[in-house]
Amino acid sequence: MRLDLTGLKQIYLHAEASKPIQPQPGWVQLEVCYCAICRTDAKIWTEGHRDLVFPRVPGHEMVVRKDGQYFAVWPGVACGTCEYCLSGDENLCEEMRIIGFHHDGGFSDQIVVPETCLVPIPTGLSLHQACFAEPAGCVMNAFKKLSLKTDESILIIGGGTVGLLTALLAKQMGAIPTVLEKNESKIRKANTFCDLTKIPVIKETNTSGFNCVINTCADPLALMSGITRLAKAGRMVHFSGLVKNEQLETNLLNLIHYKELRLSGSYGLTKADMRAGLILLKEIPDELDLLIEGVIEPAQVEECMQEVIDGTVYKYIINLKQQADESLKNSNSAKAVVAEQSDAVQTDRSSSCQYDIPQVDKLLEALAQEKIDHKTKPLGALGTLEKLAIQISRIQNTLTPVINKKTLLVFAADHGIAEEGVSTYPQEVTGQMVKNFLNQGAAINVLCKHHDIDLSIVDVGVNSTIPSHSELINKRVANGTNNFALQTAMSKAEVYQALKAGAEAFNEAFEISPISIVGLGEMGIANTTSATAIISTITGQTVRACTGRGTGVDDQALDHKVKVIEKALAWHQPNPADAMDVLMKVGGFEIAAMAGAALAAASKRCAVVLDGLISTSAGLVAYLLNPEVGNFLIAGHKSVEKGHVFALEQIGIEPVLDLQMRLGEGTGAALSINLVEAASKIMCDMASFDEAGVSTQTSS
Repeated sequence: MRLDLTGLKQIYLHAEASKPIQPQPGWVQLEVCYCAICRTDAKIWTEGHRDLVFPRVPGHEMVVRKDGQYFAVWPGVACGTCEYCLSGDENLCEEMRIIGFHHDGGFSDQIVVPETCLVPIPTGLSLHQACFAEPAGCVMNAFKKLSLKTDESILIIGGGTVGLLTALLAKQMGAIPTVLEKNESKIRKANTFCDLTKIPVIKETNTSGFNCVINTCADPLALMSGITRLAKAGRMVHFSGLVKNEQLETNLLNLIHYKELRLSGSYGLTKADMRAGLILLKEIPDELDLLIEGVIEPAQVEECMQEVIDGTVYKYIINLKQQADESLKNSNSAKAVVAEQSDAVQTDRSSSCQYDIPQVDKLLEALAQEKIDHKTKPLGALGTLEKLAIQISRIQNTLTPVINKKTLLVFAADHGIAEEGVSTYPQEVTGQMVKNFLNQGAAINVLCKHHDIDLSIVDVGVNSTIPSHSELINKRVANGTNNFALQTAMSKAEVYQALKAGAEAFNEAFEISPISIVGLGEMGIANTTSATAIISTITGQTVRACTGRGTGVDDQALDHKVKVIEKALAWHQPNPADAMDVLMKVGGFEIAAMAGAALAAASKRCAVVLDGLISTSAGLVAYLLNPEVGNFLIAGHKSVEKGHVFALEQIGIEPVLDLQMRLGEGTGAALSINLVEAASKIMCDMASFDEAGVSTQTSS
């Protein structure tokens, strides 16, 4: 069996077993077990090369078997007599020929190579992992140029397979690696790698003064950026060929002179480098598995080539044995079981909510990041606006997001816990403020009018009579909740009714005219007490850490409020993993309704802007019911209420604004809705560097 490269993007699979070949003196015929696909293999598949003669069997990162022993293959065919070969620098041989390029390579069940190219695989390293021997050897060659030392900081520019492998080997040698990668897709792909290895893979850094830098990508800007980030007497290795015919900044190159930097090239590897690389590889088997995209059959090779060229995958390894190793089979089976279990858990979570919330397209998210990065500005210069632009693109599932209709829903209800004296205002204020909203006299009316936001008030349980009004939506559950210091705040049936009320309020408004973005506000005396109890329960934070002054209670009243909540939670013992139980025991009608509205809005790809403590407690409940809603939630602002930050952290979102506000009503949401709209216009209307004819500059 072999794979012949017969022309550009043409690979022909010969399925029959390869015939024995009579090797020339000094060469041996061997069985190939595994061979990795290198980007060089994919490059000659798509571009060819002036020295490449078709047909050719590619592949140079291989593991072979000879007489029951396993070897990695040093892919160079050196003369052995030139000054470089004699000095141990055979990678620079004047007559160098490459296996898989000048000679048939490892995309075959049999191969013929010089016996001197065989490097034994140490015990303890899996055969498919040993395919990393060649790139690891290249990294070791680079480390030689750096004279890398323990505890030195090293910046690796490029977050592809080679860059991450370089970081792993640097860490194994005792250095402290950081990986810099400009491509958002690669950064996201490296999340698991970062979590398990504790090696950061980041887009940009303000840190300079690295002891060492290795550039593993072809971008000239990367080379220049690396120079600027070196400490005095720092060392840099240029590991990758650059894009041809590009200009370099001479001012940056002058830094080599002023800072006495050492800049070295690194090309290929020697057999000694491969042996050194194998020794390190056997110490990190679990980490190596993170860099394996998959072990594939020969028939799958051609369909994987474009992914390798695009740099969207890690290392594909071709299984050329008759049967895969049982250990690898077991590993893959275990991964499949984990995936099935994960899917089952997700299905169970989703079933707890009646609304199917669409998942975020990770590819589109990465494309949105790349689009905003190429606008006519420095990377990240628009700060939070850029994050909002990406999020609204993600929510609407398009790179051209548009805010057509802006709506804000204020949900109002009373709370029985007000009987415990936890607020400076009497319960009647809830109804009075609702009437103020309807008479256009509140802060939220002013802000919505200023920003052209449709405003509606939803009564889900105000304990007073509210006259009918065109902007009032009647979804009453009851005349306020029970006093949860004495009994559960509501029945389970009332929880469902309140959730449904919020969803209906949104859906009915959406049917009249599709809503692009909705803000969630509230009104209800004593609702900070309910919200604090919810946040403390779900986040696990203490009541005292979460409790703020609400409507402005003094120190004595604050201490009383804490004790009321602590006593209620100790009695009810709400289950922090069960949103329905939490709402039933300590919730509020307007909080449950906002959660229902958030879930309904997310199901229709409508952005949901939360306001302060109470609104965010509802977002936290919605998130507990269905975590997918988190992708659609935007934190309008950071309230001065202490528990607000814990709720935001639990959901995993950051506030857009911090104006020291604690009013509620949806005022912070109204202000941020305007910013989300501005961010969508930035994404759609702002020119890119190419469109504006503006040159990019190197950041330092």
